[in-house]
Amino acid sequence: MASQETRQRKGGAPPKSGDAGLPMTITKSAGSAATGVGGTANHLKLAMVKPVVKMAKVKRNKFGTGPFDEHWLNLDCCGLFCASFTYMLHAYGVYATCLILIPPWMSTVDEDGVRTISAIGHLNRVAFTLVALLAVWAHFKAMTTNPGAVPPDAIPLEEANNPDTGANGEGKGDGKNSSLMVEDSAQPPPRKGRRLCRRCNSFKPKRAHHCSICKRCVVKMDHHCPWVNNCVGIGNHKYFLLFIFYTCLSCVYSLTLVLMRFFDCMGRHGHIRTHHITCLDRPTQLMNILGLVVEAILFGLFTCCMMFDQASVVTTNLTQIDRLKGGIDGGSSGLAGAIEVFGLNPKKNDTGGRFRPDWLSPFHHTCFPSSLQDEIMGFCRPCGSRRGNGKDSGDTEMSPMVRNGVADIV
Repeated sequence: MASQETRQRKGGAPPKSGDAGLPMTITKSAGSAATGVGGTANHLKLAMVKPVVKMAKVKRNKFGTGPFDEHWLNLDCCGLFCASFTYMLHAYGVYATCLILIPPWMSTVDEDGVRTISAIGHLNRVAFTLVALLAVWAHFKAMTTNPGAVPPDAIPLEEANNPDTGANGEGKGDGKNSSLMVEDSAQPPPRKGRRLCRRCNSFKPKRAHHCSICKRCVVKMDHHCPWVNNCVGIGNHKYFLLFIFYTCLSCVYSLTLVLMRFFDCMGRHGHIRTHHITCLDRPTQLMNILGLVVEAILFGLFTCCMMFDQASVVTTNLTQIDRLKGGIDGGSSGLAGAIEVFGLNPKKNDTGGRFRPDWLSPFHHTCFPSSLQDEIMGFCRPCGSRRGNGKDSGDTEMSPMVRNGVADIV
């Protein structure tokens, strides 16, 4: 009698006379517990019914930083404004240098007053425009390239190498620990082997950091640059370096031309000119030249300082965030940092020990061998990586089973 009352207090029902020999089990389903024949029957019915798969439809945007978005682009208003302003500055530099500074200087005028720009003038105009275009294209690639965001289906390398290891880092075991013991435990076992992001709630590799603007964890994240409207990570570090390099080169180029023109005008002041006209076509163009000088000095100094700062990042293979968090250089050579930034040549047996001309080209992707891809990124994909060749395949970051226009999350 006492045992029946105890079972009733626990939420069960007294067993029937014909079911005294059935084992007693306790299961927790749908927020209630059942014992005896009724609980066993319900448990068997639930076991026979196929599990209900919860599906969720996710909208795939044309542009964005989400794992399902088709093209990578941060839609932050401040970042888009800074990126547009950068393009305007380069356009103004080309206008002031090629259309205002060079024509009155590197040209000749015939008897009819027709101006003819010399070969040196054409060469300087083409060279300066080419440097500006390289800077703009490197900026565009740095802005629209995935900086190394960790996909939601990423798993640690330890789990890929040891398939018998579960999500909590422990072996699957031989069934000694029953589900009843797990349910009755006060706290779940600690998760070993997985470092979770508190904001993304997904796996976070060792060298990954979360960006609050992109709302993603980025591998080898150095900083979020508003001028390129993107994070600077392992995926676009090369494009960022090329952007500041060509921007600095264009500033030095234009400032050198202005100084040469200034000393040329000062040296020829008061003499009769036979091959040159006045220093400027109109006096109001002096304001354009002054604006070019200010732009060249300010952004030239800024990009020059950034180049020295990024040189230390490449040589030490330690990002700025890691330094702020007290990271210590692990003794890796500058060669390892250069390989991670510029990649290796997939067509040749390249060890990364020599300079390659494609390091200076923003049209070449950063490529890694398939054997080093997962090790460099710090994670692997359950269905295989699609980024080994470094080409834009147009797919999203998720594994092939969820790469459709409308993704289904289980």
